[in-house]
Amino acid sequence: MEQENGRWGIWIDVEGFSNLWSAGDQALRGIGQLTSLIFAIGRKCYSRDGERLFAHQMGDAFYIASDFHEESLDRCAALAVMLMRGMTEIGCVARASIAEGDMADYSGCRPREVQTEAHRNGDADVVSLGDGLMTLQSVMGQGLINAVTLDKLTNTKGAILTIAASNAGRLSPGFVTRALAEAPGIISIDWVHSTSERFDEIVERTRLPNPTSGTLEQRLRDYVVEHGLQPKWSDPTFRYAGLDA
Repeated sequence: MEQENGRWGIWIDVEGFSNLWSAGDQALRGIGQLTSLIFAIGRKCYSRDGERLFAHQMGDAFYIASDFHEESLDRCAALAVMLMRGMTEIGCVARASIAEGDMADYSGCRPREVQTEAHRNGDADVVSLGDGLMTLQSVMGQGLINAVTLDKLTNTKGAILTIAASNAGRLSPGFVTRALAEAPGIISIDWVHSTSERFDEIVERTRLPNPTSGTLEQRLRDYVVEHGLQPKWSDPTFRYAGLDA
């Protein structure tokens, strides 16, 4: 699944988006919050060549890729943790997975007539269907495939942050990890209790909040109660975030 020397990538989505959508405006607030967090970190923290980010929205999710391969995965994991924590500020939670692989713009592989229409319209990702529109996705690749596949292989519900166990040695000791009982070869990163200098770096540059572990624990418990979530969701969420059941 992993691709040697590939760029790291984070697949992150608003957990329970469809249920939130049917319940009111929380789904839109959730994707708005996630978008805002990524924008702030990309503009204020990691904006320079070499450390810049490439973020691509796909429905209620984003795929965020690095500029180059990085031997340490601390920056990637810290970014994912801060996004997970930031979502709780508005009463939402997220789910994320980390993997590696190349990304590319595949718009040149589209049918010639579609490319011609896109060029005529002056927008590479939107083409006319008469009075209608076709919106296209131009970026994809092995990195995205690997991250989404990793998430599916967890066989675990909940607001969890996962990475291949083979990459555990590329994280600093401050990142607390636990093996997934349901998926050998995959580990969770405790996004509630992990510590890293990278968190401080992001907070210093962006002024985003970094709530205490106690606050995050309470927000998770409140989220479960508010949405009436069953143990099949809450138990793994609490377990892999280091909370007592």
